[in-house]
Amino acid sequence: MEQNAINNELNSEEYKREWRRLIEMRKSIIACLAFCYMNSARDGSSGGRNFFLRMIDDIIQSIISIEINANNGIVNTCRREARYLVELSIKSYFIVTNNTKITFEQQIDEYEKLLDSSNINPINTLSFHYLTGHEEEFKMYVKRLYGYLCMYSHSSSYQIRERLTRAEAGRTIGFEGVQELHKLNNDIEKVFSTVIVMIFHSVAPYVTADFLVEPNGETIDWYFNKSKFICLIDQQFDYKSERQSILADLNIRRTNRVTF
Repeated sequence: MEQNAINNELNSEEYKREWRRLIEMRKSIIACLAFCYMNSARDGSSGGRNFFLRMIDDIIQSIISIEINANNGIVNTCRREARYLVELSIKSYFIVTNNTKITFEQQIDEYEKLLDSSNINPINTLSFHYLTGHEEEFKMYVKRLYGYLCMYSHSSSYQIRERLTRAEAGRTIGFEGVQELHKLNNDIEKVFSTVIVMIFHSVAPYVTADFLVEPNGETIDWYFNKSKFICLIDQQFDYKSERQSILADLNIRRTNRVTF
């Protein structure tokens, strides 16, 4: 592809739309993480004891890194950060569920072997109580996602062939176009939604409910309303009194907006 054509594509409305999509995802997940931390910390102990909450700084570093790398067309490095996010969220939820120690430092010591391993098999033992009837589906979804991202974290023929194909089309670093960013965004939305499902299970139910349910009963207006699994979590709070008068309409809109 000629350089002028690539430059035109990078300045096209389609590319800008995909870039805005990535920014919206970044804003949505960080708002969720910040809310979960601040609302949980009100009890005076979760802010220091909840392993997942203590890892939010690391998670946000990876989220920001993904945006910076994507802005420079470094798409495979974005996927390596994404793999880390999936792995970290699984381990964090596992520790929240199983730890017997009070302090964060003691929890690190207790789960040192888990944290040092890249094995995500602990997901098989986790309970996703908000996803009743869909727990195994979600676990398989996460394991497939992690396996796919591992092809970018480790040396693989898949990754090398993909890069060569892009290079032959003139898609060298910094010149990835609409198709490449669209594919990356599709990966990122799955990863970010996985992190969100994990943290919702790691905090008190009132925290998740306070974030998702508006005072008038509506679901918060944010990007991840499009996720099937997050919609299933939102559905768990349909018992709330403020939702009863809008429940039928809410269910229809919730179903219609699911795209992944």
